[in-house]
Amino acid sequence: METKTERNSLNPGTGTETDNIDKNRHGILKNPTCRELLIGNLCYYILGQILILAFIYNSAKIEVSLGFFIGVLISASMVLHMTVSLEQAMCMGERGAYNHVRKTTAIRFAVIFTIFIVIGVTGFCNILAALAGIMALKVSAYLQPFTHKVLAKKSTGKGR
Repeated sequence: METKTERNSLNPGTGTETDNIDKNRHGILKNPTCRELLIGNLCYYILGQILILAFIYNSAKIEVSLGFFIGVLISASMVLHMTVSLEQAMCMGERGAYNHVRKTTAIRFAVIFTIFIVIGVTGFCNILAALAGIMALKVSAYLQPFTHKVLAKKSTGKGR
């Protein structure tokens, strides 16, 4: 009797967990929620940059603008990383999925913490603006039902 790993190595197209993970990595942007969150991030970025250009004094404009850009970039990276890690977790068992989600969440927090330490130590951009940029994830999550409705209406002509 052959084991699961032997069977998978003999027939790589059997639909194993690794095959599913590879398919999901290439189809990240096929996930409608991921697309909608990224569109929300982009809208938040555009609005934020307009406000920064309108209300921030000239001497601090570049630092604040750069900090906000970095924050929104981190937010978009978090959306992509969460999408990949949740798609991977869906292919695992209950215990494996729980551990995988915990591990990937810790990785995200560690990366964000490290980026904020670097920003704080070097001071090359405004750390509060970077924090405001990271809030793009929260804002885009609140806007997601609206962006979903708009995108669904555009693609099908029906809305939700």
